[in-house]
Amino acid sequence: MKTIILALLGFTSFNAMGQVQFGSLQEVLAYADKNAISIQSALHQEQIAAVKNKASKTALLPTVNASAGFNDNITIQPTLVPANLFNPAAPEGTFNEYTFGRKYMYSTGVQANWDIVNFQKWFDIKTSEAALQLDQASTINAKYQVYNQLAQTYFSILLTEKYLTISKENIAAADSIYRIAKDKYDTGIFTEENLNRSKIQLVQAQQQVSSLATSLEQLYNQLQSQLNIDEPIALKDELLDREMDTGDALVTTTSHPEVLVQEAQVKLSAQQLAQTKSLHYPTLTLGYQYNYNWGTDKMTDFSGANSLPQQFLGIKLSVPIFNGFSTKSKIKQSKIQLEQEQMVLDSKKLMVKKDDDNLKIQYRHGIEDFRKQEEVLQLQYKNDTHSKNRYDSGIIGLDERLDKFKDLLEVQNQYMQSLSNQYISYYKLYIRKQF
Repeated sequence: MKTIILALLGFTSFNAMGQVQFGSLQEVLAYADKNAISIQSALHQEQIAAVKNKASKTALLPTVNASAGFNDNITIQPTLVPANLFNPAAPEGTFNEYTFGRKYMYSTGVQANWDIVNFQKWFDIKTSEAALQLDQASTINAKYQVYNQLAQTYFSILLTEKYLTISKENIAAADSIYRIAKDKYDTGIFTEENLNRSKIQLVQAQQQVSSLATSLEQLYNQLQSQLNIDEPIALKDELLDREMDTGDALVTTTSHPEVLVQEAQVKLSAQQLAQTKSLHYPTLTLGYQYNYNWGTDKMTDFSGANSLPQQFLGIKLSVPIFNGFSTKSKIKQSKIQLEQEQMVLDSKKLMVKKDDDNLKIQYRHGIEDFRKQEEVLQLQYKNDTHSKNRYDSGIIGLDERLDKFKDLLEVQNQYMQSLSNQYISYYKLYIRKQF
């Protein structure tokens, strides 16, 4: 017996270990921060942008290169030299062939370049910083979108579980009505029509439970997909049959994540315009080069080698004068792009403000509607209890009992819809306040 108990306990522990449990929405969101693919992808893009921004700053540093080489002059090209250069008595117009150079040449060198003045690189840093800010805003917006999706799925599961519990209770009530109708039908008191109507009510209640169970299974699969979890999920939270306490939920002081993204986009477009204008600006470059060459007629014998060092320092100024109006065209395109992004930002701010206002309206209405619907449900439960007692006592007929039970089902649907609306407005406000 002890062995069986230990085995059962071990099996239960094994199942618990393979199950991911969440006790609140906050736990779900915290898990999503580390595991949701959309959030992780946004974070990776942000990291890439940070690396690019750092790389753009290193472009201001000088570049230094070292080189080394070897040449084997297999055939040295002869050079024609006027004969009278070495022999004044030589006839005019005659030439002698001479070869100059050594067969083997070794070389080493160091080259350094530094853009002392390069406006394009400076503006490229500003542009990469704006791109980084855009990716940071996109990460915030990605979290906001994922949080809303998770909250919707989370509360849909809890609402479905609650509705499933109510529907199972309705099966028991419908089955009780059907059994009494069946007994009275067997004794000849009820007609087959009465029996069929009570049977239909029972089948519909069973069908609703089956439908809700299927929806619940799909919702859990959806939550697994959103959280990137393959293990089973268990929610240890439950809905509260009262209005949600959100404190100062109607006060939203932060910018909407979508507005943050568009503001960053406008800033990026402005920097891109400035970067394009920098194509008109000059560039000043400082260059230094040092070369050292050896020449010898024997590959490995440097005793008679000639040393040929060389070094120079130079400054180069590049001034764009004319490039076929290409820069002017790019500047015009950037200006149009900036104007368009600013228009989108203004529209986005207005739209978000109205959405926030509507959300507050929905929240206030949801609380008021829930209070009234809760009162109606309690009254309907009392009416249904009276109807059940009178039906069980034979005071009222089956038709009236089924009508009263149908009224209860309709009020339950209205109550669950009201509860759902309240939680929807609640979680939207809750998520909105997190950013």
